[in-house]
Amino acid sequence: MRLVFGPEDVEVYAAARDRLRLHIVAWARRRGIEVEPALVAAALDHKHGVDGRLAHWTRAHVADALAVWFPRTVALRDDDRDAVPVALHALIGFLAEHDWLDSRSAPAAELHAQVDGSTPALHDALDDERNHDLGTFWAVQMLRHGVPTGDAAAVTRFLERVDRGELEIDRAALAEITSRQRVPEQSPPPPLLPVILPGAAHLLAAADSSVALSRLRAFTRWVRAGRAVTREGHLLLGDARSVAEQLDLDHFSRARARTSDDLPEITLLLTWAKQARLVRIVNGRLVQVKSAAPLLSRPIEMWRRAFEAVGRIGEHFGGSNVFGAPSLFGMSLGEALPLLLHQLYAAGGDPIPVERFHRAVRETVNRRMGCVVDDLAGDVEQRLWRRDVTALLDALELLGAVHLSESLDTDDHEELAELAGRDDPDPTWVELTPIGLWAVHEMLVDSGVHVPVVGELADEDVEYVCVRMARARPEVADAELAAWVAARPGRAAAQELLRFLNRVEEPRHRELALRALARTGSPARERSRRAHRPVATGAQPRVECDARARRP
Repeated sequence: MRLVFGPEDVEVYAAARDRLRLHIVAWARRRGIEVEPALVAAALDHKHGVDGRLAHWTRAHVADALAVWFPRTVALRDDDRDAVPVALHALIGFLAEHDWLDSRSAPAAELHAQVDGSTPALHDALDDERNHDLGTFWAVQMLRHGVPTGDAAAVTRFLERVDRGELEIDRAALAEITSRQRVPEQSPPPPLLPVILPGAAHLLAAADSSVALSRLRAFTRWVRAGRAVTREGHLLLGDARSVAEQLDLDHFSRARARTSDDLPEITLLLTWAKQARLVRIVNGRLVQVKSAAPLLSRPIEMWRRAFEAVGRIGEHFGGSNVFGAPSLFGMSLGEALPLLLHQLYAAGGDPIPVERFHRAVRETVNRRMGCVVDDLAGDVEQRLWRRDVTALLDALELLGAVHLSESLDTDDHEELAELAGRDDPDPTWVELTPIGLWAVHEMLVDSGVHVPVVGELADEDVEYVCVRMARARPEVADAELAAWVAARPGRAAAQELLRFLNRVEEPRHRELALRALARTGSPARERSRRAHRPVATGAQPRVECDARARRP
């Protein structure tokens, strides 16, 4: 049975919760203990909301559940209060007897003692209606007045009587509860997975082979002591043609160009070099930045500076920058770039469709503007935005930060069309290269984002590791499992893995556990037996459930 869930596992969790609730209630009743099924489910909901780990319980978890969570979110009659600690005792007892409490949980005896110790706090919190949230407050009032919450007409009549002052409620408590209500915060993104970063030798080779870096270096050296520029900061046409010939750029534009603006590759290179602080304009001349001179012989440092400058190039990618102020959408290309980089890093080096990025941008703008962006943007604006994104991706590929590919698969086309909301989706898929992974990793760390590293889960329970690694690339999962096994004696690791294998049902989690077991030196015969053991789901006990708890 699965006991660890991520924020995206809503349906899987709901099924597991109902199944586990039935087992716990049946276990308790076989021991002569009457347990309210809805309160067991509520306790599991609480733990799922905290960290998604139903078998990870500490004294702090128990205290918070009794003193804060149940009073705030579960509507209880006065005669139901004593059933709450009974439900928690049953949950802990069931997990302990089946050896399902995870390795980082407090001992069962301490957890039972904490339930007893926190029960007075539960009653104190329930006595003060200010501890409810708004929904629980009204649910409690309706329970007291015998109003069936499933009857919309009865609820309406009840609220009308309250408004007329015919029914007594604690209006001071209601006012305080209402005053602290907040707009629900957006759910945080799923936690990032660890990635394997390239070594210094790989970074150096990747930087040396970067086409964009080679051009930036050559352009900066071409500037030398200085080049005259126009009042607008553009190169003179003769100089622009000269450097284009030296760098073999703008083949089709050189002859017919009337200004340097007609040479798009040189214009991009100039802007990129300025944003990377390799060159600058001083007194009408384009000159090298003195402090940047050492970078020309330090490929990795120069590459990173060029990467960080990409988001500041702005309209020079395509000349439209339709998301820039004062655009209809209010999001610049540079502002949208971190969304793309975060998506790519979360994929761990696997390719993602560019349409997923477009979808994320639209949803972000929708939330910001309070409207549907597609209702405001015409097809021309959308195509200009997509053109600029394509130019941005081309620049990142030129730098060597990403790899672009196209999918011609019919199934992919249908998926992309659904993401795009249009019949002509962009078939491009994009993935970070190893040096791109490294650069985004450094960017996230610098911005204060927690970026996990391989080995960070070594002290965690094995199921938590397997659930997290189920979405990871094979080489990352193997490295994390190796670190987990190495962090404990071989026998202890094998015993924990065998306990997990006795109940694991999901094939991917079983596969990961067996791969970890192989690293412990466990006999091949035992590994083979566990690999081919059929999962015993068992008969499900039938239990009646009086659902009085209001679940989130």
